[in-house]
Amino acid sequence: MGLLEGRVALITGSTRGIGLAMAERFSQEGARVAVNGRNAEATEKIAAILPGALALPGDMSNPSSVAEAVAVALRELGRIDILVNNAAISSIAAITRLTNEDWDQIIQVNLSGPMYVTRAVVPAMKAQQRGVIINVISGAGTQGTIGYSAYSASKGGLVGLTMTWAKELARFGIRVNALSPSALTDMLRQNPPEVLATISEGLPSLEEVSDAGLFLASDLSSSVTGQILSATGRPPG
Repeated sequence: MGLLEGRVALITGSTRGIGLAMAERFSQEGARVAVNGRNAEATEKIAAILPGALALPGDMSNPSSVAEAVAVALRELGRIDILVNNAAISSIAAITRLTNEDWDQIIQVNLSGPMYVTRAVVPAMKAQQRGVIINVISGAGTQGTIGYSAYSASKGGLVGLTMTWAKELARFGIRVNALSPSALTDMLRQNPPEVLATISEGLPSLEEVSDAGLFLASDLSSSVTGQILSATGRPPG
């Protein structure tokens, strides 16, 4: 039996990058995955190749879409044992060039979105007296990154939510942790070539990052909550 046999995982932003790698890894370990993405065609395509998976297209930064998606997942899959708040966007801009529109959109997707999804999923986890929530953060949120004011703020805020939810939900058997990964994703490729060359060296593979996510999702980490697990292939700093 796999480490996640019989469990259901909702992974936001799971049609590419780290989210897709985690969806594939969790499925290999026996989980049924609710695959989420804004692009319905891509969502259906990924769900079709994962055993027992459910396509759950929708914008997880929209409260109405979140409520509908979670209701469908519970109706079709019966439960939600694992929530991975992974969906995120970013843009590069010095503080003097950061527009109000970019700030609002990044905060909405990266910070408000995880709050909406978690708020919708927690009642079902409380009823089960069991659940795992993994918030995918970034070193930008704990150490800062030049040119990423909005992204850093959103991920730093998600760190605060992780610690708060871990304390708030522990009595219901719900564990909440943050995963801080680095891998060569489309988001990382937004950097200029000379910057990308310096920051991409020695990064773990998407498969290695998904193994870290599997650890947090499974009973291997049954005593771990309110923690940040770094999966960057290098020490912090």
